[in-house]
Amino acid sequence: MRLIFQMSATGDYSERAKDEFMADTSLYLGDTPADAPPGCLFDEKNVEERPDMSYFNWALSCFTEHVGVIDDIIGEASEKWSVRRMSTVDLSILRLAVAEICYMDDISDSISVNEAVVMAKKYGTEKSAAFINGVLGQIIRSKEIP
Repeated sequence: MRLIFQMSATGDYSERAKDEFMADTSLYLGDTPADAPPGCLFDEKNVEERPDMSYFNWALSCFTEHVGVIDDIIGEASEKWSVRRMSTVDLSILRLAVAEICYMDDISDSISVNEAVVMAKKYGTEKSAAFINGVLGQIIRSKEIP
């Protein structure tokens, strides 16, 4: 989610942006709470720990290849909110969750929603979790996967 946030904020979706992100471990290492979703933070006490690279690469590839479709799905499901008006944090969380819901069969929809809500509570505003839960619920109810 942090790399998707960075890419969304800078508009740089390149492989170079990913490589620079991975080279700076301070961007993804941190104190991991027991209920933190995978891919959110990693144990700062174990500096050698790296994210699950197969998931990381899949999620990033899925996001960059399908960002237009993912944004369309989010836009259709979020009544009265265009993707351009959403906070970068909320949009980044939604983009990752929608990629999982629409393109990754190994992760159940409920797990994707739960992880997104946990991240929204940690990184978003007090209204982010409810907003993200509502948008993802609408997407799941009308699930039309491209």
